[in-house]
This record gives sequence, structure tokens and C-alpha cells, in this order.
Amino acid sequence: MHGWVGRKDRGEVEIDAVVHRDDGSRESVTLSNLSDEGCRIESQGHFRIGEHLKITIARRGPRNAQVRWALPGSAGARFLAEVDA
Repeated sequence: MHGWVGRKDRGEVEIDAVVHRDDGSRESVTLSNLSDEGCRIESQGHFRIGEHLKITIARRGPRNAQVRWALPGSAGARFLAEVDA
């Protein structure tokens, strides 16, 4: 497919997490898949493509991420290296 950027397979999970936004707000979410490179976020809120987040996962700590796609109720995020954040 033209323009498609591949990614590693993600494992199906159901993990509670907290998303921290640049405006200081935070929201409880569920991660429905996860890899070293990113995750799928399930939420009642709405996300914007390109939005920067900090995702905190219990016993794993916070990860900086960027929203790569967004639909009502879910979004895909790519974890960022510290230099990208």
C-alpha cells in the first residue's frame, strides 16, 4: 500500500493506564494492544493526530508518545525516544 509505514506486531492486552496531556489534564484509559514501539488507547475522550502524550502504565512508568491515528473512542500512539519528546 502506497504511503503505509509498517510497524511491529503488537500483543493483545487489557492494561489500565493514565494519559497525561500537554494542557495538564489526565484521563484513565485502557491499552488494548502494546509493543515496544507503541500502543492502542481505548478511551471515552478524543485524541488529535500529532498530539503529544505521556502514558503512565503501572509498574512500567511513564512513556512519551505521539498520536499517529485517532477515531472516536480509540487512538494509536507511537512511543517516542527522549530526544523526540
